Amino acid sequence: MHRKRKVEIAEGKFLEKKRPVTTTFDELTCAYLPYSRENKRSWDRDTRSVKHLATAFSGKRLTEITPADIERYKMLRQASVDSHGHYPKPATINRELACLKAMFNVARKGLLHLPGGMPNDNPVSSVKFFEEHNIRDRILTAEEFQRMLEASPEYLKPILRCAYYTGMRRGEILALTWDKVDLKAGFIRLKDTDTKTDEARKIPIGRELREVLRRLPVAVDAQGQRVPYVFTRNGQRLQSIKRVFMRVRQETGITNTVFHDFRHTATTNLRRAGVDTLTTMKITGHKTMAVFTRYNTIDEHDLKAAQRRMDTYMDTIGESVQPDHLQLPEK
Repeated sequence: MHRKRKVEIAEGKFLEKKRPVTTTFDELTCAYLPYSRENKRSWDRDTRSVKHLATAFSGKRLTEITPADIERYKMLRQASVDSHGHYPKPATINRELACLKAMFNVARKGLLHLPGGMPNDNPVSSVKFFEEHNIRDRILTAEEFQRMLEASPEYLKPILRCAYYTGMRRGEILALTWDKVDLKAGFIRLKDTDTKTDEARKIPIGRELREVLRRLPVAVDAQGQRVPYVFTRNGQRLQSIKRVFMRVRQETGITNTVFHDFRHTATTNLRRAGVDTLTTMKITGHKTMAVFTRYNTIDEHDLKAAQRRMDTYMDTIGESVQPDHLQLPEK
């Protein structure tokens, strides 16, 4: 051990002073966003989150960002108002905190080039996230879906039909390419890299959607090259439909819905059609029964249908015996 220490002293490694961490939040951001774009499907959400985080942490060294600073950010962000006069939801703030936490974790793993170094601790780890009460059970009726179709521009209609009939996630739909569409066999075949759960999935194509996809032309860009994406506009892939979907909602008056409700709707319709739970989960890509239950909405329509089936069953087993207190006395 003595000889080993003497060698370390000679090489300048023993009791070497650690270099101070000089990396700033802005430097971490510049390194993280390209990584996010390359490796995460939710990179666009990270981009939005970083813009909000920068209002509080821009210019600061990472060692200066403390849990107390993050708690202060939570309170200030919660009291902020956007251009439409809306306050951010707890889930929105949680996604921003999750982004900051991921930035620290990715950098600490050595996946980013940061000459100024990284602190050993992640300040977000000791911060409690907001409780989220965002579980929805909204489903679209056939009449509401038809109204939305009629108010939609032509390029949006096949996207809405795909969401309504398959329950695919918005990101899965917008990223869908023609090589994954097998009209002859009647399947959309997603690879594990295409899904949120990192599991491959086969989605059957129904009669209506098959006709929509068959009539959909293959787009060509300005250079005359074939565009691989299924859903396009003006020869380019659709990156976002947020604004046009909001406009359709306003024009139809169906403002109490979000695009993700199509996923609830498809899941519920599969169950109403009599498709068993395990098969439905294979189609929609739900990994656990707990999550599937959230998407399988049971409303008054289903309860009344259950009672009708009960009435039919009672009719098949014969008339029920009249209670004693309703029987007439013998003369």
